[in-house]
Formats: sequence, structure tokens, C-alpha cells
Amino acid sequence: MADRKAELAGKVALVTGAGRGIGRAISICLAKEGAQMVLTGRNDVALEETAQLITAAGGLSPLVCHVDLLDLPTIKAAVKVAEEKFGHIDVLVNNSGITGKTVPMWELKENEWDETIDTNLKGPFLLTREVIPSMIKRNYGSIIFIGSVTGKRPFMNKTAYAASKLGLVGMMRTLALELGTHGVRVNLISPGFVAGPRLDGVIELVAESEKTSFETAHAKMREMIPTGKFVSPENIAEGVLFLASERSAGITGDDLNISGGLVMY
Repeated sequence: MADRKAELAGKVALVTGAGRGIGRAISICLAKEGAQMVLTGRNDVALEETAQLITAAGGLSPLVCHVDLLDLPTIKAAVKVAEEKFGHIDVLVNNSGITGKTVPMWELKENEWDETIDTNLKGPFLLTREVIPSMIKRNYGSIIFIGSVTGKRPFMNKTAYAASKLGLVGMMRTLALELGTHGVRVNLISPGFVAGPRLDGVIELVAESEKTSFETAHAKMREMIPTGKFVSPENIAEGVLFLASERSAGITGDDLNISGGLVMY
């Protein structure tokens, strides 16, 4: 750990989907800045791996909680355990989400729509609702949603995903208005194309649908980005750190694009 004062020393941060990808990068980043981490998700093995990476980097030993965002009892149990163990939750990062089925809307089954909307929108609602009361009581907190540029810029065959991510923007802005006088800030990050296995899977689907190679589809997607580069999970994590820390004390109700310029509004 650095000799300078850690930005999140004394703070408790709960991250959903902390077992891999963006969630893991966020958890490690916040832990390196002194946060006591509460790692949640459905993949217990992956969560333990993240916990080991945090302790190996000199961070505080995390609390690992199995949470299914479609199962309210697991949400309530995790929040209760975290608050009993650490006294409070200062930072909530709603990161978990699924991309859902990639088909035209008229081919989307009702259960496929429901799964995407429930996971990406209802789940964060249920968890945030559990955390808010203690933040109001302490007159302090930072709630951060991980959205997507897909909520702003349409992409073919992603109706449910786009609807869920744009819905998060509406939830975030309303909460920011409601919680402003209670000392709780609420913001959202809209990532662009984030390098990693999930994006590789998307590129493979694009290549298959366009009957081209992975390399060609990869290059075509990069050409859409002004910087010519995919963003990294660590880029997103740094944005979360900013919104979680006192550096962003004057910011609430904001939607921060981290997309290499893919979206500029």
C-alpha cells in the first residue's frame, strides 16, 4: 500500500459482481485505496479469488457474501452481515449485470426480457433500497451504478439490455434528487466497449453474423471509437474510485462516460 493517505481509508464499500471483470477491477482498486471491501456475487469461487488478490496486494481482508440479485433474502442477509460487522456501508457499487439475448425484439421471449430487466434493473433497486436507510441515518454515502453506452446509443438486437441500462439512468437521477439533502451522492458510469472475455464473445457473434473473421470484426469495432482503443476494466475502476472519493464531493446525478469517445453525451 502507498505511504500517502489512502483516499478511502475507514470507508466500507460493497460491490456486486465482484468475482470477475469490471467488478473485480473495481474491488481491487478501492481496496488499494484503503476501503474495507464487501464482495458480493453468485460465483463463490471467483469471489474468493478476488479476495485473495486484494489481500495479496496489501488490502484489508474482505467480507465475501453470496448474493443473487433475483433473490431478496440473499440481498437482505448480505447487507445485514456487512452492517453488523463493519457498522455501516459508505459506498455501494451496483456493477452486476447481464447482456441478455442478442436478437431482434420481435424474436425476444418474455422470460428472456424479464431476466435481463430483473437482473439489470430490479436487482440494483432491491439492493440499493436496503442500503439507503443507514446512509440517510449517517448523512453520508456514495451510490454508483454501472450502466452502459448502450443505454444512450442503440446497438442492433439489444432492446432489453438498452432498456435496462437507460432505466438505471432514470433511477440514478431520481435518487440523486431524493437523497441530495441527506448527504448521499448518486452517480452512474456508462462504459463503452470494455476489453475482456465478454467483449470477445460479442465480437465472435458479430463476426459470425457478418460472415467475417474475428480480427476483421475486432478492427471494425475499434474504428467506431475516436481513440481507436477499447477501454479496460481498470479504466472503469478509476472512474468508480473518483465517484466514491471526496474528489467528487460536488458531483451527484451525473452520468460519466468512459468509452474512449464512443459516446459523448
